Amino acid sequence: MTNTEPDEFDPYLRRRVANNVWKLRTELGLSQEKLSDICGFHRTYVSQVERSATNVSVDNLQKLARGLDVDPVALMKP
Repeated sequence: MTNTEPDEFDPYLRRRVANNVWKLRTELGLSQEKLSDICGFHRTYVSQVERSATNVSVDNLQKLARGLDVDPVALMKP
């Protein structure tokens, strides 16, 4: 595996997580603020995740999955 420079990084997985969080959240009828409350995040964090504006840590991925009642792997599936 090669070392990837930040400007060469392809955020495809980040966009996939963003789309999956948005899809699951809207299917559950949750607002971004409500999901943030459930997960213990600041109210703007879910918005940042859904816009691919932040790099989600493994811990936060797990919190999002719990809040959405899915396995964390479901947030990374195509």
